[in-house]
Amino acid sequence: MKEASRQMSAQLEISNRSVLARVGYLESIIQSPVEHRENMALLTALKSQSGLAKLLVSEASISPMSLNTLKSRANDLLPGGFTTIDHLRRQAAKSIHDSTVVKPASSSSVTKQDLKDKVKAQERTISQLWDEIALVTNVFRESITLAQQFAEKCPDPADLSLFKKRRRELLSMLSLSKQLPSDSLT
Repeated sequence: MKEASRQMSAQLEISNRSVLARVGYLESIIQSPVEHRENMALLTALKSQSGLAKLLVSEASISPMSLNTLKSRANDLLPGGFTTIDHLRRQAAKSIHDSTVVKPASSSSVTKQDLKDKVKAQERTISQLWDEIALVTNVFRESITLAQQFAEKCPDPADLSLFKKRRRELLSMLSLSKQLPSDSLT
């Protein structure tokens, strides 16, 4: 009876180490999937839970076991239980798959949808620019009005004459003379 108990204990210890080794192995696959792309036995094992349970990797201390044993040991040893190891399995398979898939070079052909999206983006930019122009125009108008008020308070007629000249020049440069209300200084 003691012999059977010792044998069960030894088997349990091997299973526990194998489960923990699987976690480390799966994490290493996720970190560097390129190294594992050619390992067909591993690729097959990662396709299913039972395949992962049957996996044998001597150098990583991973021994095969039944799926039920893997689940029960993982549930006892890992914080998330078997769900954790299954998630790692799927992540490892995805990492290897993503490392082997050749990403197509960006096509030089442009679709109608691409052009429509580009036009919409440009229309948004134009709209924002018009809003900014309107804001700057209002600030400019207020500046001209404020400058006019200061010029009217100036006792020197030469300064008033200089202001009128500069105001006309500015308005003609910006073509705003038609938009601004006429006043007594023009």
